[in-house]
Amino acid sequence: MIDIDVKTLFLFSAATNIFVISLFATYVKLYKVKNPIINIFMLARVLGIIFLMMLSLRDGLPKPIGIIINTTIVLFVVFYEIYCISVIERKFDSKHFKKFLLIPLFLSIFLSFFSTSSVSNRMTVVSLSVAIIYAFIAYTLLTEKGKTKIQHITGYLLALISFVLLMRSLGAFLEVGVEMTSTKYLLVIPLVFFLILNFIIPLLLLFILKEVDNKIIENDNLKLIELNKNKDKFFSIIAHDLRGPLGSLQQIGELLWLNKISDEKREKLTNALYQNSKNTFSLLDNLLKWANANSGLIVYEPSQINLHKIVLNNIRLFNAQIRLKNLKLHCNFESELFVYADFDMIDTVIRNLISNAIKFTPTGGKIEIVLDKIDEINNTCTIAIVDNGIGLNKDSQLKAFEIDALVSTLGTDKEIGTGLGLKLCKEFLTINKGTIWIENNENNGTSVFISLPIENK
Repeated sequence: MIDIDVKTLFLFSAATNIFVISLFATYVKLYKVKNPIINIFMLARVLGIIFLMMLSLRDGLPKPIGIIINTTIVLFVVFYEIYCISVIERKFDSKHFKKFLLIPLFLSIFLSFFSTSSVSNRMTVVSLSVAIIYAFIAYTLLTEKGKTKIQHITGYLLALISFVLLMRSLGAFLEVGVEMTSTKYLLVIPLVFFLILNFIIPLLLLFILKEVDNKIIENDNLKLIELNKNKDKFFSIIAHDLRGPLGSLQQIGELLWLNKISDEKREKLTNALYQNSKNTFSLLDNLLKWANANSGLIVYEPSQINLHKIVLNNIRLFNAQIRLKNLKLHCNFESELFVYADFDMIDTVIRNLISNAIKFTPTGGKIEIVLDKIDEINNTCTIAIVDNGIGLNKDSQLKAFEIDALVSTLGTDKEIGTGLGLKLCKEFLTINKGTIWIENNENNGTSVFISLPIENK
């Protein structure tokens, strides 16, 4: 026998949990941390205090209600703490958390059947259940790749806790008629070790949180440096491309203003002025939208939108250019085609893709907007803008969506482009959980495919 008051031990452990909560509260305040994992862990420790207080006052609670409440609390305490440690490197997901709440709930219901059993049986089953949970998370931390030294130490600590609980379970199984506050070696020594080790876990969790935060900051800094490099290069290319059309506008304006020219030449210059100003406006409009999207100024507001209606509206928008180049442009799918996306973003995508198809299709050519497939299993809808124009070579297809490689190709009527439109399309489609890719047609021309979710899932 060990000369120790187990009830006092429970109260002392409750006091250490109060210290742990104060420690975490100080950490949150000092570092201004907003992490739901910490809140969950603090909740676990609050439940732990309640559990320990109830254990020390067990004789004052009616049976078997007190037993069921105690068992439920300890299971939820273990679940909360283990959940915090196991998801520490992943983004907190409330749906994932709620789903895994079923684990302690199921165990609580299962163990309630032992509420009228002997103390030995209850201690055996509860200790064994908790030991299995700790062992599982220990195995996860020790075997998953990419874990840090502190996480490995935590894994070994959890494995040790699991072993200690197994010893307590074995002690309760062997000691028939034992009481919860028993002072026998096989019960008290594992309990003391468990309470001490359980106090170390919060300290390790703080180190892990700090380590993960530093890792995130380091990765964000690297991404920011790379993003700034790409943006600098991107805007230098845009500035270069803007200089050309703006210079042309200035020259055409001077010719129209200063020189006495024939009506035929004036008409050509006026047409050139129109084309140049239209291309420049399109470039600036896309550039503004791209910049707003990257700076978070464009709000993503998805809903069920009619893709067919968006396509028809944009076809009408380009009627003048379609007639000027004598093109045949048709939308070959039904009017009721709904996708789940942001209306304004998808409207911009469709407008850019139709504009590109018109630009790179020769006079008298053909453009079709077709429904490629509806994949209800993967919740996607795919349409294609198919033209019989000049097409894109493999190298241009690979670079078409790269931020630091602008593919500038003259249209069939010498229309100037910078390739910014396709990058904007990819940016908006990515935000809308969609994809875009390019394929060459068998004979000639290009097919641009876009895929979007059908429903919000």
